[in-house]
Amino acid sequence: MASITLREGTFRKLEKLRRNDEPIDEVIERLIESYEELQNYIEEKWEKVVKDRGKFITIDEYEGSRGL
Repeated sequence: MASITLREGTFRKLEKLRRNDEPIDEVIERLIESYEELQNYIEEKWEKVVKDRGKFITIDEYEGSRGL
């Protein structure tokens, strides 16, 4: 077990995220899990963009094709 010090504002934000009498530790754990899931999602989408980048054109190419 470890102890951490939180600013009052941070603690209040965590309190708002609590479900019923959920311990703050579980709130933090949920936030970490959500962050990890979101990070994985972003990485997957970025890999797809990089893989498919040949399917896209640049803004300059688009403007040139439209005579802009």
